[in-house]
Amino acid sequence: MSTFLAVALVLHVVLGLIGLACIHLALMQLIRREPPYGLVSKASFLSAAFFLLSWTTGAYYYVVYYGTAVKPRILAGAYPWAHQVMMESKEHIFLLVPFLVIAVWLASRALQNAGDPRLKVVTSVAAATALGLGTLVAAAGILVSGGVI
Repeated sequence: MSTFLAVALVLHVVLGLIGLACIHLALMQLIRREPPYGLVSKASFLSAAFFLLSWTTGAYYYVVYYGTAVKPRILAGAYPWAHQVMMESKEHIFLLVPFLVIAVWLASRALQNAGDPRLKVVTSVAAATALGLGTLVAAAGILVSGGVI
């Protein structure tokens, strides 16, 4: 693997983790009695940006290297299900998370103007769902990486 691909892979992971931290911050603010919606909006926007950047670096790594060099090793190894189940699930769930976070960002912008309690609950649930799914995606990545050994 070239240095550039290694950097792309590390960026994919780090940017995804920063995105998770940002949506976690947004969720922790949303569950307060009086949330600072400006902070929620900024945190969810940053989360979306980091997830989209993680998407980009991960896609580059996958297309250029993973599909031809890593995937065959996993499928030939002791745990081929690591790719067949976990990676396929990870890929599809990861497509949803940035859009869910964008919805949290848009809802938090609306909440800045009118503090609708029902919208606050739905936004909190969306943020919690994004955090949970993002955490599962990260765990699946760890499991798939372990399938190479």
